[in-house]
Amino acid sequence: MTGQSDSEPLESTGAATVSKSVARRLVFMVTHSNAGGAQEIWSNLAEGFQARGDQVTLAALYPSDESRLKTPEGLLWTHMTERRPHSPFELFRLLKNFVSFLVRERPDAVITALPAANILAPIAVMLSGVPTKVITSHHSPSETYAPLLNLIDGLAGTLPSVSDIVAVSNTVARSHRKKPAAYRAKLRTILNALPPRIEAKLGMLASERSQKSSRGQIVIAAGRLVPQKNYPTLIRAAEHLDSNIKIKILGAGPDEAELKALAAQLGVQQKVEFVGFHPRDETLALLAEGDVFVQPSLFEGHSLALIEAAQLGLPLVVSDVPVQVEGISGADGQLCGVVVGVLDHEALARELKALLTDASHYSNYAQRAARLGSEATYDRMFTAYSRLLA
Repeated sequence: MTGQSDSEPLESTGAATVSKSVARRLVFMVTHSNAGGAQEIWSNLAEGFQARGDQVTLAALYPSDESRLKTPEGLLWTHMTERRPHSPFELFRLLKNFVSFLVRERPDAVITALPAANILAPIAVMLSGVPTKVITSHHSPSETYAPLLNLIDGLAGTLPSVSDIVAVSNTVARSHRKKPAAYRAKLRTILNALPPRIEAKLGMLASERSQKSSRGQIVIAAGRLVPQKNYPTLIRAAEHLDSNIKIKILGAGPDEAELKALAAQLGVQQKVEFVGFHPRDETLALLAEGDVFVQPSLFEGHSLALIEAAQLGLPLVVSDVPVQVEGISGADGQLCGVVVGVLDHEALARELKALLTDASHYSNYAQRAARLGSEATYDRMFTAYSRLLA
């Protein structure tokens, strides 16, 4: 791959302060305003650049169909259209509104996340004639996109308005190696991190956890109830867990009824609790009540939930896919969590039981997780994005 090499990610140069003398107009845009990892990161970055004096808009192509991400005061969502397009005409109207928005606001840069926003932003900038820099980003591997969307993204990324293309992990960056050379030359890796307020909150919760006199038997998973998260494997693992071990799944989504039906079919309703969607601070508190964090996902990018669990010192158990293995690998290459086969529910149950019943094994992986969490610093991420916008 050309461009920024995997061995020298952009953020690896440290978190030195990037000077800025003139306030800029910045738009942080996602495809939709659903409560999700990419939206969380963009909201965090938008808040950070706003605090530095930039004029910042947090935007989405269309509103969320589910739980809209709650944003900081003064950073309300701006949508290009009132609903997800369901016809070519509605898509054309969205693009027209986007172009009008650019002509009216004349931003210095638009920083995008998620495939549709990555594609439409460079096209809208080209049609608007506004000299706006576009920085696109990928938060999951390219093979998870629809083939046509992936093809169009490869072409859109070569447009002159696109200055950089960010991947949130080296695995995600490598997944775009088949795209045009002009596209690959713009690829940069910037690892995700948590904003200072969340880091502080997690530090407080971690301190409270360390003062507990005893450990429980709660396995925590967090994320939308969608196929990507591979929750059926976790629910099947519950069949092989002792009755005193409880699995709590934080999140909501379209697969909720199907997952609850599977739990009922397997007779594990008493072992698996669907906690539902909660605002971020409440989710962090619920996460801190767990004893082991499990993420059996089919794919991720660089999961915020994984970083949050690591900073709390929860032992980590993840699926054996490259992006997940990278996600639990420390700077020195050491695995800071346990890896299990993607669909191997019996192995997943064995690893969970081992962590919850062997105190020294648990302590070892809790320490590894905490060390991993300490490496994911917001300053490092913010500095990397600042350099792209300089």
